[in-house]
Amino acid sequence: MTKKKILLIAVAVALVIFLALSAKVIDVGTEGQYTGIVAFDAKTSSGGDWEKIVTEITGKAVGAETLEIADFGKGRAVTLNGTVSEFSSKANGKKNTLTVVPKGYAGDKTFTVQVGSIYSGTSVRDVQSVKTFGDFTNQTEWSQYAKALNSQLHEKAVVPLALNEGVKGKTISLTGAATASGNEVTITPVAIAIE
Repeated sequence: MTKKKILLIAVAVALVIFLALSAKVIDVGTEGQYTGIVAFDAKTSSGGDWEKIVTEITGKAVGAETLEIADFGKGRAVTLNGTVSEFSSKANGKKNTLTVVPKGYAGDKTFTVQVGSIYSGTSVRDVQSVKTFGDFTNQTEWSQYAKALNSQLHEKAVVPLALNEGVKGKTISLTGAATASGNEVTITPVAIAIE
């Protein structure tokens, strides 16, 4: 072996030893402390926003029965007061809805209130302005945020009511986010009371 090869091997060995001794092994899940990139947690993100969102939606809500279908657009903050005429349960009891007849209403719209535990759509996320798409890294996080808000509303507004068939004929008052298609208005409640 030539002196040049021996020198190259010695430098390579020294470099490997230096790199091995200067490397730091970190525990899984602590990467964010070193990179600054923290995994998105939708539940945590939505949890701190929930009360602000309820306050905002309540503050700008209008009577659902007073709006024309075209007024709903991608979603509107609404209130609804009336009588529950039907309790519907699908998907093995996970996709429950109430049909509500607003007090004094004689129009042709049907008002359906989602009462979970499966909620279709993202109307609560779309009606609020506490956070916008720009607050998230990508569409996946924005979608996860919508699902987390739906979970929040289910746990805080719907579960305490223990809704079932016995709700038919009772008076309901609610505030929520609504969308419309055809003559059906679908409301996802953020606050709900039944008498």
